[in-house]
Amino acid sequence: MQIKKMNYLNIAFMLSIIMLLFSCTSNEPKDNQTAGSIKISIDETYKPVMEEQLKIFTSRFPNAHILAEYKPENDCLKDFFEDTTRVIFITRELTQEEKDYALSKQIVAKSMSMARDAIVFIMSKAHPEPKFTMAELRDILTGVNKNFQIVFDNKNSSTVRYVNDSILNGQKLSDNIFATNNSEEVIHYIEKNDKAIGVIGVSWIADHKDSTVEQFLKQVNIAAIKPDADSINFYVKPYQAYIGLKEYPCTREFYFISKETWPGLGTGLVNYLCRDGQIVFKQAKMFPLRVNVLLKNATVNE
Repeated sequence: MQIKKMNYLNIAFMLSIIMLLFSCTSNEPKDNQTAGSIKISIDETYKPVMEEQLKIFTSRFPNAHILAEYKPENDCLKDFFEDTTRVIFITRELTQEEKDYALSKQIVAKSMSMARDAIVFIMSKAHPEPKFTMAELRDILTGVNKNFQIVFDNKNSSTVRYVNDSILNGQKLSDNIFATNNSEEVIHYIEKNDKAIGVIGVSWIADHKDSTVEQFLKQVNIAAIKPDADSINFYVKPYQAYIGLKEYPCTREFYFISKETWPGLGTGLVNYLCRDGQIVFKQAKMFPLRVNVLLKNATVNE
């Protein structure tokens, strides 16, 4: 009788061990830094450069499957907080309020800027050399100057937020604004409308074919902007060196924000972007921030 009781105890003990092992196994990460599947959300203004980055990353690691969704910045943040994705790529860090909210949901967010780019103002070919001072640009954006229509990529995009926060400092945007669905639509709209100014990210109009030449797309013209700073008394175009030195007045930085708690596929992608991927950012006329860059004087061919 005692032996039978001990056998029952041994069986129960073994079953509990098996259940524990099964539970541990089922909670193991399903991806690592070079393999598995993950969904990420990316600010739509970086679609050209990030498509190139993902193409290179997945060709190196064929077992890595990344579903990238390009959307307005607000939607990327929504995905992050609603557990749709572990990693997002946007133009800012979390605010303190967002960090507090993340902690309330037991999310520990990690972030870092990877590259610097620029907000550019584009016009049709009817304007051979468009240029504005920052004061003139503010007058157009607020509607004091009603001669132009302002066209954004999306009403919830990072470009709208940047204009509000960093150029207008909270002043009300003009009523004479129009929002398309994405940056590509902005470019097509500006081509056909001489009285419109488009607002997009520099990677959409950069010519990636030759990383040694500062060329922009041929469909539109890029406005040169004169900064408020007294130390710069000339109109500046969003060339890479001017972006890096912040002499072009409308620059911003491109961040990853991650809540991955193990070295998963999101971590592997971020590591690539902060190392070899810096070359791709450079080719997209952005300024890489995770490598040392030597700036030299050179002649710029338009």
